[in-house]
Amino acid sequence: MTAYEIVTLIISILSLIASGIISFAVFYMGKKTDDKRYRMDVEYRAREFIIDHGDRESLYFPYCVIASGANRHHKHLRKIYNDFDALPDDVQKEVLRQAGYDYALIKESSWIDDGLKEIESFAEKYGFGDAFLYDGGKYFRRAFDNHSAAKTSKYKELEPLYEDKLEWLQGPAKDLFPDNMISFSSYIESYYRTFVLGENEKGFKREDAPRPLDYLKAVKDFPDCDEEELCFWMMVSVREMASYVERTRHGGYMNDVEIQGVIYPGDAKSETFEDMYYETLMALYELKLDEDVFKGSKER
Repeated sequence: MTAYEIVTLIISILSLIASGIISFAVFYMGKKTDDKRYRMDVEYRAREFIIDHGDRESLYFPYCVIASGANRHHKHLRKIYNDFDALPDDVQKEVLRQAGYDYALIKESSWIDDGLKEIESFAEKYGFGDAFLYDGGKYFRRAFDNHSAAKTSKYKELEPLYEDKLEWLQGPAKDLFPDNMISFSSYIESYYRTFVLGENEKGFKREDAPRPLDYLKAVKDFPDCDEEELCFWMMVSVREMASYVERTRHGGYMNDVEIQGVIYPGDAKSETFEDMYYETLMALYELKLDEDVFKGSKER
């Protein structure tokens, strides 16, 4: 091969390499531009979504995460749930980022059934009440399926239902309740501390104290009462029991227990059963997230 041919070959090779580099550079720059344009579009759609729904509706973003994870293809009463469900995942994430929420999207819903089974077993094990969920939680689910539009304002969680047999009321607080009656949440807390945590200095006997869930069933005449009211108390019971299952995993109190990804209702108010159902699911979702924390602490 002559010197001329060698030089020509080298030039051809270099030209080919240069063409490849230029083509790659053009492709890279084009992709980078496309990615930037797409990112700008995602940011714009998220910003538009937040502006369109205003400050008040934006309080329901935490509920939107739960609604999208549990019932993404369901037509909801609250418009923001439907609009959030319709967004692509990356836009949903950007909405949460811009709104200041550090929540991951929920991709499956098996934690709902798992949580219901666990709290029912817990209730039976520690004597809160037997089979209070009825057929795997059918009335809990009917709160959403059949009564989504019902107003939570019709019912009062703090109404005095229980006689204070475990002396939850002490000192001046006792004078505020002359009938010695307390709410469901107050009684169930006193029952939990007395018979699960063993904070029973006065030596109360379990048979002398009504079992909280069985008593609620009797005083509200489940399941012969209006189904809407039954569904309300099912949601209250599920939320309360989920918190006790979680606390018991950690010795009764949650001091210094950090759980990443927990979704809180914030300042939004559960105006309908649809809202309250998703607020209750937040407690079940926290129970699911806590499993990893609990298992990790046992392994250490």
